[in-house]
Amino acid sequence: MDFFPMQSFRLPALFLSLALLVPAPPPADAAPPLSEAARWLQGYLRIDTTTPQGERRAAEYLAGILRREGIEPRLIPNPQGRPSLFARLSSPRSGGRAAVLLHHMDVVPPGQGWTVPPYSGQVKGGLLWGRGAVDVKSLGIAQLAAMVDLKRKSVPLERDVIYLAVPDEENGGLQGAGWLLAKHPELFRGVEAVMGEGGRAQTGAGDTLLWWGIEVAQKRPLWLEISTSGRGGHGSGLNPDSATHQLIQGLARVLALPPRWRVTPPARAYCRAIAPLHEGRWRRVLSDVDSIIAETGPRELLMPSVSNLFVDTVQVTVLQGASKINVIPARAKALVDVRLLPDTNAEAFLARIRQALGQGFQVKVLVTSPPVPGSPAGGRFYQAVERALRADGPVVPTFIPGFTDSRFFRARGIPAYGVSPFAIASDHLRGVHGPDERIPLAELDRGVERTRRIVRLYAASPKR
Repeated sequence: MDFFPMQSFRLPALFLSLALLVPAPPPADAAPPLSEAARWLQGYLRIDTTTPQGERRAAEYLAGILRREGIEPRLIPNPQGRPSLFARLSSPRSGGRAAVLLHHMDVVPPGQGWTVPPYSGQVKGGLLWGRGAVDVKSLGIAQLAAMVDLKRKSVPLERDVIYLAVPDEENGGLQGAGWLLAKHPELFRGVEAVMGEGGRAQTGAGDTLLWWGIEVAQKRPLWLEISTSGRGGHGSGLNPDSATHQLIQGLARVLALPPRWRVTPPARAYCRAIAPLHEGRWRRVLSDVDSIIAETGPRELLMPSVSNLFVDTVQVTVLQGASKINVIPARAKALVDVRLLPDTNAEAFLARIRQALGQGFQVKVLVTSPPVPGSPAGGRFYQAVERALRADGPVVPTFIPGFTDSRFFRARGIPAYGVSPFAIASDHLRGVHGPDERIPLAELDRGVERTRRIVRLYAASPKR
């Protein structure tokens, strides 16, 4: 009689102990584990690279990943101590021919309005958040993953692959890529192409991909500091000729200068390339921009993102005077962001600004760039990009109103291409240089795979 009660007690206990050994299933809403590239990017985003100290930490972080994979990098500091990271996978069959995978480590300050800490690398809603998530630490990690993939799999190479992370791009690049090319040109002998930022993925309704844009030409920077002096004093005084009043009036005269509109060859080629990818009115307008753009302005309404391809732009971005409301400063200054078309004479444009300002103003050129030719929409690297991306959508060469470090390479006759492997919806792109910058994790992983394909198609030996 004692047997059956004992057996009935022990069996459930046995089943209970076995059940405790089985891991509980994750909650239904648990986030999937991050990919290796996402973990790398998360760590990268947690480094504040708005300062030289942060840039050094970032360079060491990337170097650590490379060293663990058996790739020995070099850290090359500029005279200010700001490092560039350089690593090369070499092949005895390359003859020194190579492509550079370029990105910048520095980011702009986060500013106000964030809903998450800007250097947290937080994962929320299937997105990875942080300053640099799009501009452009994600590109740097995708390029890093592509190089590591070649090393891990011992892929036979016909071309060398160079990984390059630089500082200072957000301030014009003169202390980063510009300095490195000027002082260490030997690092870039045999380079056939550069893959950097500036590309885009044009999305439409429902965030569907319409086309990939590969940047081959860009506008040029002319960054200015404009300052003037006047009688300082208490804010209650009558002082119509104060430094701030003079500065405001002078800037108003500059902004009143009539812009001179025109169609340059890069803008024409870009519009013609994307025209077949549009319908209706936009196809007609883009196909014949020469009849739309007059010297005084467009004859038809254009989107701002299209309009600024045909005109030099002047944007007052920073005003500085007194630090208190009741102080009239003895000196005031403005920072002005000018973007020039490829064929604009910078000296003549600057002379117009000086003339409009009049007497009593000092104009200091902070950043400028000489005219450089665009990059050809062809060649081994460009074709590798086309082959890797066209499975998802058409690929077209583009002209952009911004500027990147590509200009330093083009000035030395090295083709450089702006390539984004990420198809990011416009609402996520608003975080670039603004609050809540973030990238979808799924698109990050897709972009990493696209970058692997690009690099392998360019560098790997063909299968025999």
